[in-house]
Amino acid sequence: MSDLVTASKSDLAALESSTRSGPITHLPVWPLLSADRVEGGLRQLLAETESGFDALEAGCRDGAVRDWAGLMDGLERLQDRLGRIMGAVLHLTSVKYSDALQAAYDAIRPEYVALVTRIGQSRPVYDAMIALREHFPTLTPAQRRILEESIRAMERGGVHLTGAAQARYQSIGEALAELSNRFQTNLVKEEKASRLIVTQAEEVVGVPAPILVMAAATAVEDGAAAATADAGPWHFVVSAVNYMAVVQHARHRGLRERFYRVFRARGVRGEFDNRPVLAEILSLRQEQAQLVGFASHAERSIDAKMAPTPASVWDLLARLEQAARPAAEREFAALTAFAAAQGGADASVLEPWDVPFWSERQREALYDYDSEALREYFQMPRVMEGLFGLIHKLYDVEIREVPVGSVPVWDDSVAFYEVRRHGKVIAGFYMDPYARSGEKRGGAWMNTVVDRTRLLASEGRDASLPVALFVMNGRPPAAGEPALMSLDEVRTLFHEFGHATQHMFTLVDEGGASGMNLVEWDAVELASQFNEYWMDHKPFLHAMTRHYRTGEALPDALLDRVIASRNFMIGNATLRQLFFAKTDMRLHECWGLPDAPHDQSPFAIEREIARTTLLVPLLPDESQLPAFGHLFAGGYAAGYYSYKWAEVLAADAFAAFREVGLDDETALRQVAERFRETVLGLGGSLPAIEVYRLFRGRDPSPDALLLDQGLLDV
Repeated sequence: MSDLVTASKSDLAALESSTRSGPITHLPVWPLLSADRVEGGLRQLLAETESGFDALEAGCRDGAVRDWAGLMDGLERLQDRLGRIMGAVLHLTSVKYSDALQAAYDAIRPEYVALVTRIGQSRPVYDAMIALREHFPTLTPAQRRILEESIRAMERGGVHLTGAAQARYQSIGEALAELSNRFQTNLVKEEKASRLIVTQAEEVVGVPAPILVMAAATAVEDGAAAATADAGPWHFVVSAVNYMAVVQHARHRGLRERFYRVFRARGVRGEFDNRPVLAEILSLRQEQAQLVGFASHAERSIDAKMAPTPASVWDLLARLEQAARPAAEREFAALTAFAAAQGGADASVLEPWDVPFWSERQREALYDYDSEALREYFQMPRVMEGLFGLIHKLYDVEIREVPVGSVPVWDDSVAFYEVRRHGKVIAGFYMDPYARSGEKRGGAWMNTVVDRTRLLASEGRDASLPVALFVMNGRPPAAGEPALMSLDEVRTLFHEFGHATQHMFTLVDEGGASGMNLVEWDAVELASQFNEYWMDHKPFLHAMTRHYRTGEALPDALLDRVIASRNFMIGNATLRQLFFAKTDMRLHECWGLPDAPHDQSPFAIEREIARTTLLVPLLPDESQLPAFGHLFAGGYAAGYYSYKWAEVLAADAFAAFREVGLDDETALRQVAERFRETVLGLGGSLPAIEVYRLFRGRDPSPDALLLDQGLLDV
């Protein structure tokens, strides 16, 4: 064996090293996933996976592999090993980014994409699946769904292609992986390098003190040794956390405009220009969809979702817009009048950088609370206790943090928790709460680390225990104080933990359908958005608030105003989400196709939809697309509507809890148990609509959402 092969095997052993926490197994040893090991280790992993797949294909060809254990279990073992290690490395590129780690991952990405494409296009495996379908009566419902959806996925993935068409499909897949990676990497690198520098104290009046502390600290890192939060200079990283703080609170209109323009120009500057990248992504997606028989990428995307057709998506968007537009127009007229009454110099025409500022002032006037001051009541440790208390009340589970150092993590701020039910550990999760500029991408997300599957069961267990991770970008705590959260950050925490419940509470032992596996993309947000609704239940919200200095609970009157404000500007917020969803659908329906208008760019399409949807139009040179990671570096292409689709499901599901009474603990627990056993428990073992019917007894209706948001005339 050559020294190179030996080194690669050693690197792979390090990447694949795992530990355990009690009965929870297969936990990555994150510190071993170092940049110097990634390329060699992943290259060895790909070689071993390909060798294993060669053997599986050979068995399919000669008829030796025809039963579930040989075919589907064999395929799951290969894909699980590959996915867990690749997923862990990819996760680190998002939360502990370095050029070396990214370069190591980039070096093997084309081979990885080629192998995944080959597996998805394997005709011997496809033929074996078709043959196995003859044995449907002997399979469990979960196995039947896995088999059917695997066949459909292979058909969408070009299993019938041959010759030049197959080669082209594969080359497109490799190109799309490279382009999506470049899109996200450009944004991470740009944020790392970006600065908006302010030297005049009058410009930062109103900006929250913690933001100024971070900006002064960044200035010190940049070489301004004498920088202080009070006197500056202030070097703002152009991140979402800083952007929202400035446009909502800075009284200096010029600073708001500067920050708005620089934030909205992300992904268009110099070496970080994502405009040609996204245009090529759109074109290649359309070509790839047509290669496998779809008219557009939108049709191909919807084929795998809960929505039956693209037309059904547009129908829902139209109904929501019809309900939201009158409310949005009333809201904007009231906002304009409010700004004028306050004597704002910007009141005659509200520009995009004025709307967040005056909305925040109007909300403060209407509901008499300061969102920044409200943070003082939301200490992250207590919020977590409140969240865990809710989960215990609903699902009879207990959540405990394991001792620091007992489970390897990727950053000192990351914590690991065990989830217990009836005294037994049933799952675990990691939480990464704080922003880390330059190494952690913005936003919040949940991902899986270990699936529940019988194939990874440890001795004495029926299946492995599921493990999740979720990531936020909250403000780090000040020295000696707890982290303080905004109401939106608390809501985000609840949202991501809702995702985690679906992964952790699964009752399915077949890995291919456990947790969120095989749950249609437009139904995946049901559990997360459902969890948000508890944020507006007064007794619960009251219990988890305490002032971080005085220990006082949030006063009842203030609590009432906070809850009353939840639908503030809801019409405009709905139009904004519809703008994103409509732009996404239209681009993936038509742009780049041979019969599409040749004089329209993606940005012209976006501007036209903005003009007809939003009340505050985009600036002439403004585009959301170059920084729209959901569409071009995530899984939401022709699927951004899923947020609204699932919002309908979540509102209708929560209505079932309201119907029995939110304060009737016995009835509430009964409904929650049914929700856990169906929506959270069945995962992708049945189509989402069938799972929902088992919970609700009927199909979902948008009326509950519109009524809850005050957009439905009764």
